[in-house]
Amino acid sequence: MTFEFNGMLFRAADHQRTVSITATTLSDALNELTSKFPELKRLLLDNRGQLRQAHRVCLNSEIVNRPDIDMPLSEDDCIEFFTAIAGG
Repeated sequence: MTFEFNGMLFRAADHQRTVSITATTLSDALNELTSKFPELKRLLLDNRGQLRQAHRVCLNSEIVNRPDIDMPLSEDDCIEFFTAIAGG
């Protein structure tokens, strides 16, 4: 599967726009990603290991409203994160 990054996540992934991962669940994929790019862990996960609510997950270009950390993934899947931006 592939992960596509932009913004601060792109920088945390060593400026790699697309990263390929081999995993069968979102949890396994996040573990592999955060091992490869430790800065992503702080940005993507809260202190309980759950996805931060500031990120929207898109699976194959469709928003997943309530992503389950154990949701199954296939090798053809593409995941993108869209991060909420706060400001005034």
